[in-house]
Amino acid sequence: MITVTGRRTTFPVRMLIIAFALILTGCAGSSSPSTFYMLRSMEGASPEKTSGAKGAKTVSVLLGPISLPGYLDRSQMVTVTGTHQLTLHEFNRWAESLRDGFYRVLQEDLSTLLGTPDVYRYDQSESSTADYQVVIDVTRFDAVPEGDAVLRAFWTLTQEADTPSVTRKSVFRKPVSGMGFPEIVNAQNQTINEFSREIATAIKSAQN
Repeated sequence: MITVTGRRTTFPVRMLIIAFALILTGCAGSSSPSTFYMLRSMEGASPEKTSGAKGAKTVSVLLGPISLPGYLDRSQMVTVTGTHQLTLHEFNRWAESLRDGFYRVLQEDLSTLLGTPDVYRYDQSESSTADYQVVIDVTRFDAVPEGDAVLRAFWTLTQEADTPSVTRKSVFRKPVSGMGFPEIVNAQNQTINEFSREIATAIKSAQN
């Protein structure tokens, strides 16, 4: 029987405390470090040909608001594991909020594809005036390991002038080449790049 008398602890109790502390230290030291991922804008893309004379004013675009579903409002990466089931991956995380990453890649892609520096984030722009505004409601942005990465969005393109808006529902699928998270992120990245191309094409069509 182990006893504790006053403030003085018997030798077996001290040994148990030390052993327990060593076990906790060992468990903490063996935890896997988190790996962080980021989305990237397209590389090597050429600006699409613009209409009008050389030296004409470049197009300006107000990007946003952009909304993402609540299940993506977290740093952990999310994969689909069933019809109604998602998995949160504690040690695989986004390096920034997914909404910020989505904004950043679309902004950079549209600037490249349209050949203009005048692409502004809705939530960071002091001016609400632009030639075009793109409002996006993302309803799905996830992936199935060794399946597909899926981006589904409803979006509207409006012009400063009194012209009809373009409203669309777009779905993009890209195969995930393996079980690893680099492959998952790469496939998701491709869906955003394809989305950027569709928006840029719609803007160019509206100019004609």
